[in-house]
Amino acid sequence: MKYTRQFSLITIVNKEPVYQEFKKNLDTQVNVDYELIKIDNSDNQFNSARAAYNDAAKKANGEYLVFLHPDIRFLDENALSDILNEIKKLPNLGVAGIAGSPQKLVNNDRQILTTIVQGTDKESVGTLINKTEKVQTLDECFFVVKHEWLDKHPFTECKGWHFYAVEQSLIALLDHKDNYVVPARVWHTSAGASEDYRYVLIGRQMVKRYGEYFPSINTTVRKWDTKGIKANINSSLYLVKRVITTYLRK
Repeated sequence: MKYTRQFSLITIVNKEPVYQEFKKNLDTQVNVDYELIKIDNSDNQFNSARAAYNDAAKKANGEYLVFLHPDIRFLDENALSDILNEIKKLPNLGVAGIAGSPQKLVNNDRQILTTIVQGTDKESVGTLINKTEKVQTLDECFFVVKHEWLDKHPFTECKGWHFYAVEQSLIALLDHKDNYVVPARVWHTSAGASEDYRYVLIGRQMVKRYGEYFPSINTTVRKWDTKGIKANINSSLYLVKRVITTYLRK
Protein backbone atom coordinates (compact mmCIF):
# COMPACT_ATOMS: atom_id res chain seq x y z
CA MET A 1 0.00 0.00 0.00
CA LYS A 2 1.24 3.49 -0.82
CA TYR A 3 0.76 5.83 2.12
CA THR A 4 0.03 9.47 1.41
CA ARG A 5 0.74 10.69 4.95
CA GLN A 6 3.39 9.79 7.47
CA PHE A 7 1.06 9.58 10.45
CA SER A 8 -2.65 9.01 10.99
CA LEU A 9 -3.83 10.29 14.38
CA ILE A 10 -6.95 8.40 15.45
CA THR A 11 -9.11 9.31 18.42
CA ILE A 12 -12.51 8.19 19.72
CA VAL A 13 -14.83 11.04 20.67
CA ASN A 14 -17.68 10.77 23.17
CA LYS A 15 -17.80 14.43 24.23
CA GLU A 16 -17.45 17.11 21.57
CA PRO A 17 -16.14 19.87 23.88
CA VAL A 18 -13.26 17.63 24.96
CA TYR A 19 -12.45 16.93 21.33
CA GLN A 20 -12.48 20.61 20.43
CA GLU A 21 -9.98 21.36 23.19
CA PHE A 22 -7.86 18.45 21.99
CA LYS A 23 -7.92 19.72 18.41
CA LYS A 24 -7.07 23.25 19.52
CA ASN A 25 -3.99 21.93 21.29
CA LEU A 26 -3.09 19.63 18.39
CA ASP A 27 -3.17 22.59 15.99
CA THR A 28 -0.21 24.08 17.88
CA GLN A 29 2.05 21.18 16.90
CA VAL A 30 4.67 21.76 14.20
CA ASN A 31 6.84 19.65 11.89
CA VAL A 32 4.47 16.67 11.76
CA ASP A 33 2.89 15.29 8.58
CA TYR A 34 -0.40 13.89 9.81
CA GLU A 35 -4.08 13.43 9.16
CA LEU A 36 -6.60 13.43 12.00
CA ILE A 37 -9.30 10.79 12.03
CA LYS A 38 -12.15 11.47 14.44
CA ILE A 39 -14.27 8.49 15.47
CA ASP A 40 -17.64 9.84 16.57
CA ASN A 41 -19.01 7.55 19.26
CA SER A 42 -21.39 10.05 20.85
CA ASP A 43 -24.33 7.72 20.21
CA ASN A 44 -22.46 4.55 21.16
CA GLN A 45 -22.05 3.48 17.56
CA PHE A 46 -19.28 1.08 18.55
CA ASN A 47 -19.33 -1.55 21.29
CA SER A 48 -15.55 -1.58 21.68
CA ALA A 49 -12.45 0.51 21.08
CA ARG A 50 -11.07 -2.38 19.03
CA ALA A 51 -13.96 -2.29 16.55
CA ALA A 52 -13.76 1.50 16.30
CA TYR A 53 -10.01 1.48 15.70
CA ASN A 54 -10.18 -1.31 13.12
CA ASP A 55 -12.79 0.69 11.23
CA ALA A 56 -10.69 3.84 11.32
CA ALA A 57 -7.52 2.01 10.28
CA LYS A 58 -9.18 0.96 7.04
CA LYS A 59 -9.67 4.64 6.18
CA ALA A 60 -6.24 5.80 7.32
CA ASN A 61 -3.56 6.91 4.86
CA GLY A 62 -0.64 7.08 7.28
CA GLU A 63 2.42 4.85 7.36
CA TYR A 64 2.11 4.92 11.15
CA LEU A 65 -1.14 4.77 13.11
CA VAL A 66 -1.26 6.87 16.29
CA PHE A 67 -4.10 5.95 18.64
CA LEU A 68 -4.65 8.54 21.35
CA HIS A 69 -7.25 9.74 23.81
CA PRO A 70 -8.81 13.19 23.28
CA ASP A 71 -7.80 14.20 26.81
CA ILE A 72 -4.13 14.23 25.77
CA ARG A 73 -2.43 17.65 25.63
CA PHE A 74 1.03 18.41 24.24
CA LEU A 75 3.09 20.71 26.45
CA ASP A 76 5.02 22.53 23.72
CA GLU A 77 4.84 22.89 19.96
CA ASN A 78 7.49 20.23 19.26
CA ALA A 79 6.20 17.63 21.71
CA LEU A 80 4.38 15.50 19.14
CA SER A 81 7.10 15.66 16.49
CA ASP A 82 9.76 14.65 19.03
CA ILE A 83 7.71 11.61 20.11
CA LEU A 84 7.03 10.45 16.58
CA ASN A 85 10.54 11.07 15.28
CA GLU A 86 11.89 8.92 18.11
CA ILE A 87 9.41 6.15 17.32
CA LYS A 88 10.39 6.21 13.63
CA LYS A 89 13.96 5.29 14.64
CA LEU A 90 13.01 2.27 16.74
CA PRO A 91 14.18 -1.13 15.43
CA ASN A 92 11.83 -4.09 15.07
CA LEU A 93 8.87 -1.96 16.16
CA GLY A 94 5.82 -3.66 17.58
CA VAL A 95 3.97 -1.09 19.69
CA ALA A 96 5.39 2.15 21.08
CA GLY A 97 3.87 4.73 23.38
CA ILE A 98 4.37 7.25 26.15
CA ALA A 99 3.57 5.08 29.19
CA GLY A 100 4.08 1.38 29.72
CA SER A 101 5.03 -1.45 32.03
CA PRO A 102 8.27 -3.46 31.80
CA GLN A 103 8.70 -7.20 31.51
CA LYS A 104 10.57 -7.36 34.83
CA LEU A 105 9.01 -5.43 37.70
CA VAL A 106 10.73 -3.84 40.68
CA ASN A 107 9.66 -5.70 43.85
CA ASN A 108 7.28 -7.75 41.69
CA ASP A 109 4.73 -4.94 41.85
CA ARG A 110 3.06 -2.59 39.38
CA GLN A 111 5.46 -0.28 37.58
CA ILE A 112 4.79 2.57 35.14
CA LEU A 113 7.61 3.87 32.95
CA THR A 114 6.76 7.34 31.65
CA THR A 115 7.48 11.05 31.67
CA ILE A 116 3.90 12.25 31.29
CA VAL A 117 1.99 14.22 33.90
CA GLN A 118 -1.60 13.47 34.79
CA GLY A 119 -4.77 14.95 36.25
CA THR A 120 -5.78 18.51 37.00
CA ASP A 121 -2.66 19.10 39.11
CA LYS A 122 -0.28 17.71 36.46
CA GLU A 123 1.19 15.19 38.84
CA SER A 124 4.05 12.92 37.82
CA VAL A 125 3.18 9.24 37.73
CA GLY A 126 5.30 6.14 37.86
CA THR A 127 9.03 5.80 37.27
CA LEU A 128 10.58 8.68 35.37
CA ILE A 129 12.63 7.70 32.30
CA ASN A 130 15.25 9.75 30.48
CA LYS A 131 15.56 7.57 27.39
CA THR A 132 13.56 5.09 25.36
CA GLU A 133 12.94 1.83 27.22
CA LYS A 134 11.69 -1.59 26.13
CA VAL A 135 8.49 -2.69 27.86
CA GLN A 136 6.04 -5.55 27.90
CA THR A 137 2.86 -3.52 27.38
CA LEU A 138 1.74 0.02 26.56
CA ASP A 139 -0.92 2.21 28.10
CA GLU A 140 -3.98 3.03 25.99
CA CYS A 141 -3.71 6.83 26.29
CA PHE A 142 -1.23 7.11 23.38
CA PHE A 143 0.31 4.29 21.34
CA VAL A 144 1.68 3.81 17.84
CA VAL A 145 1.98 0.91 15.40
CA LYS A 146 3.01 0.60 11.79
CA HIS A 147 0.02 0.50 9.46
CA GLU A 148 1.30 -2.54 7.59
CA TRP A 149 1.72 -4.45 10.85
CA LEU A 150 -1.83 -3.70 12.01
CA ASP A 151 -3.15 -4.89 8.65
CA LYS A 152 -1.65 -8.28 9.51
CA HIS A 153 -2.59 -8.14 13.19
CA PRO A 154 -5.83 -6.15 13.56
CA PHE A 155 -7.44 -5.56 16.93
CA THR A 156 -9.30 -8.64 18.10
CA GLU A 157 -13.04 -9.10 18.48
CA CYS A 158 -12.91 -8.59 22.27
CA LYS A 159 -15.74 -6.29 23.36
CA GLY A 160 -15.33 -3.33 25.68
CA TRP A 161 -12.99 -0.40 26.25
CA HIS A 162 -9.99 -1.80 28.08
CA PHE A 163 -6.73 -3.66 27.36
CA TYR A 164 -6.67 -2.95 23.63
CA ALA A 165 -3.14 -1.51 23.67
CA VAL A 166 -2.07 -4.17 26.17
CA GLU A 167 -3.40 -6.92 23.92
CA GLN A 168 -1.69 -5.51 20.81
CA SER A 169 1.53 -5.33 22.84
CA LEU A 170 1.27 -9.01 23.74
CA ILE A 171 0.48 -9.93 20.15
CA ALA A 172 3.54 -7.96 19.02
CA LEU A 173 5.80 -9.84 21.44
CA LEU A 174 4.42 -13.15 20.19
CA ASP A 175 5.22 -11.89 16.69
CA HIS A 176 8.83 -11.40 17.85
CA LYS A 177 8.58 -7.61 17.81
CA ASP A 178 9.76 -5.15 20.46
CA ASN A 179 7.63 -2.68 22.41
CA TYR A 180 8.90 0.67 23.63
CA VAL A 181 8.13 3.66 25.84
CA VAL A 182 9.61 6.97 24.68
CA PRO A 183 10.06 10.15 26.73
CA ALA A 184 7.24 12.63 26.09
CA ARG A 185 6.25 16.13 27.09
CA VAL A 186 2.58 15.30 27.46
CA TRP A 187 -0.22 16.04 29.90
CA HIS A 188 -2.92 13.39 30.29
CA THR A 189 -5.68 15.57 31.70
CA SER A 190 -7.75 12.75 33.20
CA ALA A 191 -6.79 10.99 36.41
CA GLY A 192 -6.70 7.67 34.59
CA ALA A 193 -8.92 5.82 37.09
CA SER A 194 -11.28 3.89 34.81
CA GLU A 195 -10.86 0.31 36.01
CA ASP A 196 -14.45 -0.63 36.83
CA TYR A 197 -15.56 -4.26 36.98
CA ARG A 198 -15.58 -4.43 33.17
CA TYR A 199 -11.87 -3.77 33.26
CA VAL A 200 -11.40 -6.82 35.46
CA LEU A 201 -13.57 -9.02 33.25
CA ILE A 202 -11.50 -8.15 30.19
CA GLY A 203 -8.30 -8.60 32.19
CA ARG A 204 -9.37 -12.13 33.03
CA GLN A 205 -9.98 -12.71 29.33
CA MET A 206 -6.44 -11.55 28.57
CA VAL A 207 -5.03 -13.95 31.15
CA LYS A 208 -7.00 -16.79 29.60
CA ARG A 209 -5.87 -15.92 26.07
CA TYR A 210 -2.21 -15.13 26.67
CA GLY A 211 -1.36 -16.52 30.11
CA GLU A 212 0.36 -19.60 28.75
CA TYR A 213 2.93 -17.37 27.05
CA PHE A 214 3.70 -14.94 29.88
CA PRO A 215 4.28 -15.56 33.62
CA SER A 216 2.48 -12.28 34.25
CA ILE A 217 0.78 -9.57 32.21
CA ASN A 218 2.13 -6.26 33.45
CA THR A 219 0.02 -3.18 32.83
CA THR A 220 0.13 0.41 34.02
CA VAL A 221 -2.85 -0.37 36.27
CA ARG A 222 -1.74 -3.63 37.88
CA LYS A 223 0.22 -6.83 37.52
CA TRP A 224 -1.87 -9.81 36.40
CA ASP A 225 -0.45 -13.17 37.48
CA THR A 226 -1.24 -15.86 34.95
CA LYS A 227 -0.29 -19.13 36.65
CA GLY A 228 -1.75 -21.18 39.48
CA ILE A 229 -4.68 -21.00 41.86
CA LYS A 230 -3.36 -17.84 43.49
CA ALA A 231 -3.67 -15.94 40.22
CA ASN A 232 -7.33 -16.92 39.87
CA ILE A 233 -8.09 -16.09 43.51
CA ASN A 234 -6.43 -12.68 43.24
CA SER A 235 -8.34 -11.73 40.09
CA SER A 236 -11.61 -12.96 41.61
CA LEU A 237 -11.06 -10.81 44.71
CA TYR A 238 -10.19 -7.86 42.50
CA LEU A 239 -13.40 -8.40 40.53
CA VAL A 240 -15.51 -8.40 43.70
CA LYS A 241 -13.81 -5.22 44.87
CA ARG A 242 -14.43 -3.44 41.57
CA VAL A 243 -18.08 -4.58 41.44
CA ILE A 244 -18.63 -3.12 44.92
CA THR A 245 -16.82 0.11 43.98
CA THR A 246 -18.85 0.46 40.79
CA TYR A 247 -22.09 -0.07 42.70
CA LEU A 248 -21.18 2.51 45.34
CA ARG A 249 -20.44 5.12 42.67
CA LYS A 250 -24.03 4.96 41.42
